[in-house]
Amino acid sequence: MAFCIECEEEYSDKRLALGYNTCLDCGEAMAMDIKAGRTKAMLENLTPYVSGSMAQPDALFDSRGGFNPAHYAKKA
Repeated sequence: MAFCIECEEEYSDKRLALGYNTCLDCGEAMAMDIKAGRTKAMLENLTPYVSGSMAQPDALFDSRGGFNPAHYAKKA
């Protein structure tokens, strides 16, 4: 029997032959940590941030041809 490098419990030699140095429980915990880290990194890359023209998105439409801001002004 092989011994897990994390918890030092015994696990199957067949698992060791596949190249795993951890038991199923520790391996799953490590995989979940890696998955959570990758998901967090991906979401951080996809999340827009406010800068440049995104700080005032309405200004992008004010410069288009044929736009009359007086038409859209609130009437009191």
